[in-house]
Amino acid sequence: METNCEKDLFKFLPFSSCINPSFWFELNRVKLDDYRLDDDFKNLKGFYSNCSSNDLPPIMNFDYSSFQETNDKTKNGHISTIIINGKIKIFNTINEFNVLDKNKLLDEFGNAIWNDIKTGRALDDPNLLIRFCLIVFANLKSYTFHYWFAFPAITFPLKSYYQLKTNKFTEIFTSEQSNKIIENMTNFQLKNEHHQSFFAIEFETLNVLTVKEAIDRHNLGKRILFGFYDPNSQSNHPGWPLRNYLALLALKCKKTDEEKRNLEVISFRDRYHGGARTLDHSLVILVEVFNISEDEEKVNTIGWERNEKSQLHPRVVNMSGSMNTEKLAESAVSLNLKLMKWRIAPDINLDIIKNQKCLLLGSDNSKVSYSNPVRQSLFVFQDSISGESKDNHKSIKAAENLKLIYPGVNAKGVVLSIPMPGHYVGDNLRSKVKDDVKQLEQLIKEHDVIFLLMDTRESRWLPTVIAAAEKKLVINSALGFDSYLVMRHGVKTGDPDKDELPKNFQPNQQIPSNHLGCYFCNDIVAPGNSTVDRTLDQQCTVSRPGLSMVASALAVELFANVMQHPLRLQVPSFSSNESISGCEESCLGIVPHQIRGYLHSFSNILPASQAFDKCTACSNEIIQMYKKDGFDFLLKVFNDPTYLEDITGLKELKTALDQTETDFVTELSDSEEFENF
Repeated sequence: METNCEKDLFKFLPFSSCINPSFWFELNRVKLDDYRLDDDFKNLKGFYSNCSSNDLPPIMNFDYSSFQETNDKTKNGHISTIIINGKIKIFNTINEFNVLDKNKLLDEFGNAIWNDIKTGRALDDPNLLIRFCLIVFANLKSYTFHYWFAFPAITFPLKSYYQLKTNKFTEIFTSEQSNKIIENMTNFQLKNEHHQSFFAIEFETLNVLTVKEAIDRHNLGKRILFGFYDPNSQSNHPGWPLRNYLALLALKCKKTDEEKRNLEVISFRDRYHGGARTLDHSLVILVEVFNISEDEEKVNTIGWERNEKSQLHPRVVNMSGSMNTEKLAESAVSLNLKLMKWRIAPDINLDIIKNQKCLLLGSDNSKVSYSNPVRQSLFVFQDSISGESKDNHKSIKAAENLKLIYPGVNAKGVVLSIPMPGHYVGDNLRSKVKDDVKQLEQLIKEHDVIFLLMDTRESRWLPTVIAAAEKKLVINSALGFDSYLVMRHGVKTGDPDKDELPKNFQPNQQIPSNHLGCYFCNDIVAPGNSTVDRTLDQQCTVSRPGLSMVASALAVELFANVMQHPLRLQVPSFSSNESISGCEESCLGIVPHQIRGYLHSFSNILPASQAFDKCTACSNEIIQMYKKDGFDFLLKVFNDPTYLEDITGLKELKTALDQTETDFVTELSDSEEFENF
């Protein structure tokens, strides 16, 4: 094929962007996690190939790897993938995107290319001749992206390039010469990272040269064919990269006395046939170029990509349809959380919360009743009409409904009876109770934080003991009629010496985490069977309707503050509401020991208390006996209501207190008699 054109104006086929869906998912991620409110230009990578199938226009490809700083090159010399460096700017509002002066932006990129040509940087790194710019507004709520690509190309008013003659590569070179050129090209690509897009061939020797070497030899009179990787396979017209390449050659190649001169250009198009690399589709084009100088008065830049209607307008893509509903839900849930890091709480560590395994104890092995849905948000009316079915258990229904609210949650309902102090265990129940204890122990070991949300005081005892022995964080939430308690238990170190309580505790001093009290530390009465001889109002949970929501929300936020503190589980507290403000905060605020709230006065107090050395749940005596005797120790607690008071010394303490009170009353009576007399 040979074509002769009478001053045929040179035509360049522009790039078309081809965006893999993974690109938008990664853009969504980096905007949320990395860029946030930063709308400066960031590095981005695109890639094209000169080995496209027939009849395809020049295509610049983008996928998730476009955001990676390091090149993940799969090409190895002969593999024809060219990586192009560009820039991306993600706007924070659609208005900023719309009012941007696009022409000015394009001129800035064009001037950068022209400066690299004039200074010679483009000779050392010809890849600088191909650049792109992407501007985007990302609506992260609807997964809609407004975007516009620009592939800058410099032009000179009243000066044009002309295509004088076009030959097939095989019409200029023999088969033997072509094979030699392929061999030389492979070696050239392996050695010259910055010359992947542009090269040259010395006709006499068939050596493959860098652009800088080629211009020097051309200026010495050698016949040089200037080559470029052509992404176009659609016609005899070359692709977009040649436009800036010709500007470089027009400036740097030796000028003649005439205003124009001719250059030979190779449109390098790779093909593979039978496993062998061929150049049959490559073209050799004779080009007429004009003389230009570094002092050109006017340099224009073109390159904004046309949309699907061939108009110079941005494009819009909605990716919500390509995401499954669960993925959409997951992204939407994380959106508001990640937005915290943009401005309000940039230091928050979302992953540490996300990775925590939480055990919620509180359904008390009961079924969903008709009164539950109006008071407890995880249940609906339909859950209460399943009769005696096992699927009607609160824990099962709660886990199922959590997944209905958010499909991405990893939730499992466990039907379990928690053995309690003072609840007698007969021989016929011993085996089952032992299994229940083992199951509870295993659950606590497998989780990071334990939430105690039960109805009765005694049902909280066994999880408290096990969690203390396993050094787990416990968040306790308890309700009255119009009052609530939310607290974190102290976390032991496991070292008896370090966990030993100080003898001279002073008010307003800091309390280490391993010395903070648990739910039972303020009691001088051991937990027992509180369900005996109860009237109806005492059997049911009678509290103001909004109380459970308030307390549960505070329990979650207390957990979050603990996790965000640098000391995590070992964060201390202060022993008074006044001094707690002086303690070191997490990025979310203070980490109190207790939150006691009163709806009657709509007030909260934040007390803290040291652990009780005679506590029936977390004292060293209890923990050591549990670790030593295991279920045998627990069985004594279940069957003997006074056992805990005996072994902790509470019984002796109460006796001493009773005696002190008797002595005080006696002394007071004697004094009154004396005065009366």
